[in-house]
Amino acid sequence: MTTTMSEVRAASRRPGGSGRVGRPGRRRRPLRVRLVPYVFLSPFFVLFALFFVYPVIYSIILSFQRWSANSVEWVGLDNYRFVVDQPAVRRAFVNLVWYGVVNNVVQISVALALAVLLDQQVLRRVAGALRVVYFLPNVVSGVTTALLFGIILGAGGVADHLLSSVDLHVSWLQSTQWARPAVVAAGAWRWIGYWVVILTAGLQAIPREYYEAAAVDGAGWWKRVRHVSLPSLRPILLFVIVVNTIGTMQIFEEPFLLFETPGGPLSAATTPVLEMYRLGFENFDLGGAAAIGWLLAIVIVVLTLGQMVLARRREWIE
Repeated sequence: MTTTMSEVRAASRRPGGSGRVGRPGRRRRPLRVRLVPYVFLSPFFVLFALFFVYPVIYSIILSFQRWSANSVEWVGLDNYRFVVDQPAVRRAFVNLVWYGVVNNVVQISVALALAVLLDQQVLRRVAGALRVVYFLPNVVSGVTTALLFGIILGAGGVADHLLSSVDLHVSWLQSTQWARPAVVAAGAWRWIGYWVVILTAGLQAIPREYYEAAAVDGAGWWKRVRHVSLPSLRPILLFVIVVNTIGTMQIFEEPFLLFETPGGPLSAATTPVLEMYRLGFENFDLGGAAAIGWLLAIVIVVLTLGQMVLARRREWIE
């Protein structure tokens, strides 16, 4: 049985016809049906626009304005020039570099060492319980951590008693020299356990065959860690370094609550977020505070991109 040209044309003219004989046409769904998925997604987009997109755009505009009691004045880049000229703000960004380097070295080195120990066959039976113990400080809020270390490191505190027993006296919270290490100590106690859990998961994902092959070749424990564990952990280490750096850039609770005066003696431990708070909520200079926020955002973006580029060049990631 053959199909004539007239039948083909008739099929193509039928509503929903595809132009092919014997193939039923697809009916277009009504608009109401096609809009249903977007209706269910709309709460997210509305909240995202209201609580993220709008504040971001408004803060950009605010950074170019000066607010007074009865008026708003467009000042261009004056807010940025003003905050850059402030000694406290410059000190805050210098501290930011110091915190970024020291926090990464201390937290990631200790977390990596603990993760490697937990991955050993001897400790595997109790590794789960130990991970819970290490992770518990991260459950505590930053405010609680700052208040706790204020008691531990304060005059007459636990650290003072322990050090005085060996005839050492360190003014952790009253000295400009020890103010930043006090902030680092509080942050390390809170976050090391978090990185231990992530690094341990990365170590456990490494195939055991790699270690067995290295052992067959005569590699000892340290060589297996150096030539098998660490190279295989590079993507996880990059994630930890980037996230820890971003978190360090936003330190606020510790320097704000750890000392008698926010930022420590002579603002020795101050941070950009703390200076943004001071300018915005103590001096009511919202434009200047927004300018600090955007300078900090630029620093975070540049550092993150720099870390990703460096990691790609060193072949940590593809």
